[in-house]
Amino acid sequence: MFRFFKMPGNGTEIHAEPASPAQSPPASAAQPNYAGEDTLLDSLTSLSKINSVSVVQHGARIAVIGELLVSVLSHLPATMRADIVMSFRDRIEEVMSLSDDRGLPQQYHSALLNEINLYLNALQ
Repeated sequence: MFRFFKMPGNGTEIHAEPASPAQSPPASAAQPNYAGEDTLLDSLTSLSKINSVSVVQHGARIAVIGELLVSVLSHLPATMRADIVMSFRDRIEEVMSLSDDRGLPQQYHSALLNEINLYLNALQ
């Protein structure tokens, strides 16, 4: 069993520590410990919110990087873009073979192919 708590400060950090039987008050079988369940639920809710914000921020960074790359690629000379396409395809084949060995979910493969096509189209 673990206990979750917020660290002092801005309140965005949540830590978990093992709760030993000596640290946890005994709960009566007739009276469930609703206060502990509420604390755990609040902690899980906070953790979920923090994770969601992190994912959204990461997505924003990736969107900006992607648009920068498309802008740079579209300004390269045609011969250079053709060489980049060949190199990119070789490197992507390696990435795809590694991901096939790991049993990643279909959503990963779909997102990967969408990104690959985005950059290949920008290079044309």
